Parts: sequence; structure tokens; C-alpha cells
Amino acid sequence: MHKAGQVMRQAVNNIYIYRLDYVQVFALIRVFQFLLMIPVSTMLLKLMLRVTGYTHITEQNWQSFMAHPFVIMMICLLILLFLLFVYYEMGFLFLMAFHQQRGMRYRFFSLWQQLNRKVVYFFSVQVLFLIVYLALLMPLASFMLPLTLTQSISLPHFLTEEIMSSRTGRLAYAAVASILVMIGIRSILTLPIFTIQPKISILRSFKQSWRFSKKGLLELLALLVMLLTGHLFVMLSITVISTLPLYFMERLLPSAALITAGVTLAFLEMVFVVLFSLLQAMFSQVMVAITYNTPILGKINRSAKQRKRRYKPLLLISLVVFVVLSMMNINSLEKSVYAPDTKIIAHRGYVAGNVENTISGLVSAANAGADLIEIDIQQTVDGEFVVFHDRTLRRLAGKNGVIANMTLRELKTLTIHQNGYRDKIASLEDCIEIAKALDVALLIELKVHGKETEDVLPKLVEKLRKYKVLDSYYVQSVDGQKMTQLKKIVPNLRVGIVYALNIGPMEESVDFIALEESWVTEQLIEELKQNPMDLFVWTLNDDRSLQTFIEKNVSGVITDHPDVARDLRTKQSEHQYFLQRILNRLKFIF
Repeated sequence: MHKAGQVMRQAVNNIYIYRLDYVQVFALIRVFQFLLMIPVSTMLLKLMLRVTGYTHITEQNWQSFMAHPFVIMMICLLILLFLLFVYYEMGFLFLMAFHQQRGMRYRFFSLWQQLNRKVVYFFSVQVLFLIVYLALLMPLASFMLPLTLTQSISLPHFLTEEIMSSRTGRLAYAAVASILVMIGIRSILTLPIFTIQPKISILRSFKQSWRFSKKGLLELLALLVMLLTGHLFVMLSITVISTLPLYFMERLLPSAALITAGVTLAFLEMVFVVLFSLLQAMFSQVMVAITYNTPILGKINRSAKQRKRRYKPLLLISLVVFVVLSMMNINSLEKSVYAPDTKIIAHRGYVAGNVENTISGLVSAANAGADLIEIDIQQTVDGEFVVFHDRTLRRLAGKNGVIANMTLRELKTLTIHQNGYRDKIASLEDCIEIAKALDVALLIELKVHGKETEDVLPKLVEKLRKYKVLDSYYVQSVDGQKMTQLKKIVPNLRVGIVYALNIGPMEESVDFIALEESWVTEQLIEELKQNPMDLFVWTLNDDRSLQTFIEKNVSGVITDHPDVARDLRTKQSEHQYFLQRILNRLKFIF
């Protein structure tokens, strides 16, 4: 078995010797990714919408959309393209590492031909094993190789949020995640085995990886930990050293801080791209070394004249990219001097230290600095409005009972529990009165259970008109038809539709949409700004997501942590140093 130090030294040495080869390969991969894969995927999506006649895809119509034969065919094509991209991307790196470690000369065209011979497996049943394999490795690939297509693929937060809302769900999630991670690690060598061995099938590669990992799993994990630790240390060191000039410039010569910041950010962006590419190359070297136990260092001597001639175009391209990035960053940082006006919306009040959708949570959310407080309402059997999210009492009250079958008076006598806290159920009027006293507006989400009275919308309008909040409050629901009707009844009320998912352009006759973060794109943000239509993004509970959408200056972010969101928004004020802006941007980009 290899010693960890020997494997790492070999990997570094090979990458240094063949550095120009890696530059060419990574350049081609990025060009192919951004100039072909992404445009083709976008084109196929637009084609699916056009052929099926849909304007956009939501949780209400996605099932019928997915059942369309043309859509099924196009989705299969997209999956195949994604698999082929990953296969060629990582296959090239594995084959390069294999030849380098054995001291064998190679040409890119010959590697391409070798990979082409295995493409036949992508048009057989065995491709299913590859799909399962990549699905298992997706979390690891997204963490270790953030510049690949896997970065943007994740499980929507609204799904995990529902699972994690109960102890049973958390335990089940942890158990399933642990099993999948273990299976993923045991099968991690499948792709290098499949790409390097000319006659082996995907299934046999999977079996070989499983057998090998019985004895080499600990060594593999140790190497991956060393690899990531070293990578993070190098990134941190370079960041600290390269930002020192900006630190002193902002304090000694503020007039030059903007230009210095733009140049510094461009340098760090290019360095980070290089470091992540090196991480990917190191990953391939380690995988091959562990799989084939071949620590033979290959070296090809090139004359100084050849090396110099090959470096000139690379240096010129790097200089051009650096200058363009610097100018773009200077322009972007100059705009970021102005504080965003993104609204901070407390999700179901402030749930930290309170029960959701209660008066206590509302008061805490207002004290935490929320601009809007989101509450969920349902109509009771007597036609009143109760502030409650679920259709039943099971999760919060621990009792059997359906909200739609109970009166408001019955519900208000019940005690509800959450995270060790207890409180009483409130009515819509209770919340409006407290909100008016606190001088904070509400975002009211109407939960539709199917047993509402025919005049549910006029009754809601009557409540809002009674307290004179029609001009300051927001109302939303997943029922787009009801929200369109509500907008016609009260044109001055700000009305919106809630989407768990959306694909395609939005054409709605409402004031805003509330969309789950996984489906928010740059194109959609710009489209809504042109309409104009406000965009509320939900539910953002980690710093990275909050920072990202606050920087994009979306209309509102819905979060369980309004205090954190408020602080992040404050950091975008004009008094913040450019150095902090750069660190924030790097942190949330990479």
C-alpha cells in the first residue's frame, strides 16, 4: 500500500511536470462547459416549453409537463449529455494521471479515442449504474470540485426543511445520509477503473471499487482529508498575503482603494480558479495512485526554447483576462457602495426561542429588525382566520384535529409546543393589532385547504380594511387563481403567488412572487425587474444564501434568522471597507 506522503508528493510532481497539459485540458473543459453545455441545456429547456405550450413550470403543473413524451425524450437527452460531460472531463484527467505515473508518453487525441471506445456503455442498461454512482458522489463532488457542473445541483431546502422539522425525520435523514455516504465512498473508484481499463464494463468497475475499498477505505479517506486540508491552508495563506496591500491602502490612501480592490479581487478570482483546478487534478492523481498502486514518476524533457514559446500565449491570455476582470470588479465594487434595499422577512415570526406563528414570535421578529413578518392563516369552520401553518394539530399540539373542522374559539384555547417552547394559537386580528402597535407590516400567506367559504377573499379584505392596512400589508398564496381574484377586488393591495419551483418566464398579474431559492436564476431576477415585479426568495437560513441574494438586491428574503439577515444587509452599507466586501464575495462565490 502507498504511504500518504509518497502519493501526495507524486501527485504534486506529476502536475508540475505536465503543467502545460493541465492548463490546456482545463481551458478546453471550461470553454466546452460555458460555450456548449450551458447554452445547449438552456436551448433544450426553451424548446420543451415551446413544444408543450407551457409558459413556465410550477409545482401545480410539473407532473403533466413531465408526462409529455417530448419532455421525457429531452430530459433523457439532457441526462445523457451531463453524463458524457462528466465522463470526458474526469476521464481525461484519470487517463493523464495513469500515463504520467507510469512514465508513458501520451497524446490528447489518443486519450480521446480511448474514451470514445467506452461511449457504447452510455447507450445500454448499464448507464443506470453510472447515474446511481454520480448521484451518490454528488455531495462530495460539489464540495471538492466546485467549478464543475455539480456545484449548482442540490436538494431543494424546502424538502429537507420538512424532513428536519421532526425528531423522527432528523433521525431518518441522518441514517439514510450515512448509508448513502458510505456507499458513495465505497464506490468512489468506479470511474477511474472504468475509464482506464479498456475492456471493463460499468458494472464490473463498480464491483471492483467495492471490493478494493474493503481494505483501502481508511487510506483513501486519510488522503482526501490531507488533500482538502492542504488546499484550504494554501487558499487562506494566499488570501491573507494578497489582501495586505488593500488593507493598508484603505487606511493610508483611501482614494486609491477602489482600484486596488478591483485588482486584488481579480487576482484572487484567477488564483482560486487555478487552485480549484489543481484540486481536481490532485483528486484524479490520488484516485489513480490508490487504484493502481503505480508510484512511478514519468518525466518528459523539453527544451527551454519550447517551454518559452508555449508560455507566451498563456501569459498573454492571462494578462487580458486579468485586465478585463479588474475593470469589471472595479465597476461592480463601485456599485456595491450603495446599501441594498432588500426587505428582511421573518418566516412565521421569529422561531428562535418561540413557537412559530405566535404573538411571541411576532414580537421577537419585530425586535430583531424584520421589515416584514410572514404569518400563515387558514379559515376555520366558522369563517374566521386563525394563524396556523399545518392542516392538522398533530405536529405542534400533539392532538388529532383538522383546522378546517374547528372554530376559532376552540383553537385559541389550545397550547402548542415547538423546540421546548409553548404558546397559544392566535387569530389574524390578534396579530394585526400587535403588529400595528409595533409599527411593523405583515406578509400574510393564505393557506387553502379546500373548505373555505365562497366569500373567503372578501372576508379577508374586510379584516385588512378594518385595521386600515390594505396599503401596507402583503398577501400571498400558492393558489394563483385566488390571488389574481384578490388583486382585482383590491388593486392597491400588494398580492403575490408562492412557488416551490419555477422554470421559465413569469407572466402573472400580481405584484410579486415568492420563490424557493433553488429555482431563482439571474435571468429571472432581471426579468422581474423589467416587468416590474417584486421577488421574495424563501426560505434562506444559511449565511451564504442570505449574502448572495442580498447582494443581488432582490426585493425580499424570507428567513428564520432575521437578525442575521439584517446584519448581513448592514455590512453592505457605504461605511464598509472594500476589503470586507472582497472577502464576503470570495466566501460566497467559492
